[in-house]
Amino acid sequence: MPPTRVDGDGNGLGQRLTDQQKLPRPVYQRVPPGARPPAPSLVQKVLDWVPMRDFLAAQAGFTGRFNRAVKRLDREGGPALPAAQSHFHFGERLVIPVAAKSLTTRLRDNISDRGRLRWIGTHFLDGSDWSGIVEPLENSSSHAEILELIRTRQDFRAGARYRSYAKRINDGGIVKRNRIVIDTIDKLDNYFEYYLALIADIETNGIVPHSDLGLLGQTGRRHRWTRTLWQDLAERDIGVAIDAEGRLVRHTNGKHRMAAALALGIERIPVEIRLVHAGWLRQQADRLGLSPADALLATLEQARATGWPAT
Repeated sequence: MPPTRVDGDGNGLGQRLTDQQKLPRPVYQRVPPGARPPAPSLVQKVLDWVPMRDFLAAQAGFTGRFNRAVKRLDREGGPALPAAQSHFHFGERLVIPVAAKSLTTRLRDNISDRGRLRWIGTHFLDGSDWSGIVEPLENSSSHAEILELIRTRQDFRAGARYRSYAKRINDGGIVKRNRIVIDTIDKLDNYFEYYLALIADIETNGIVPHSDLGLLGQTGRRHRWTRTLWQDLAERDIGVAIDAEGRLVRHTNGKHRMAAALALGIERIPVEIRLVHAGWLRQQADRLGLSPADALLATLEQARATGWPAT
């Protein structure tokens, strides 16, 4: 076997060339309307409720696993590192201010990953092809609800979406929003009034960083039944993903707040990085001459000073 060539900084050239070879990336696909991933097991629900395992994993050896995962996903695609671990490890450093109008697309919540249906928010790193699951914000039903409410305000019963929901209920059906079944007109009215309260608060205060809020967030105690307690406990800043080109895409949390910010003309909003494409991060690390974890933190620190995209 010939000896491994070594470049000037002492790294094996053969290893570097092998490291740069990439397999075809898995392509995520949309799923049929109404399709949902399998419900988590009781054990998984307990782990999600008391995430001690993720908390401990975020402290011990996390940076090394993170850096190795970025390099592997850049070659092979797929997801890695539970989102909860990354949240515990990086904390508030993942929150940056951005121009609201820079967010024009979203990732779909539920996807087909090589034939397996799953929720997109399970992991923090991903190297697959997202092109099939990115779509305009306007395609989101939550986005459309807020736009209608801002147009109609207290006359929300005249809105097309409200009337569609009301007809479904009057015909004996149900509407499911925020994991809550709406089966009466009174509940439907309360649901829309809940988001009227959110809109009014945002008009007065803007989008407030979640770290500055208590459990009740920006929507107060009114209409409590419209959201589950788990949603309040799990509520965070508006979520975004960094795609393979370094663009921000709305992701998971904050659908209604994002829509309200855009419709009300709010210029800057706090967002939390919830998903990062490994291809972008690997390139960013090479450009900055840092490890992937350090490159992410350096880029976010720069973004807090100069905005996104960070230079």
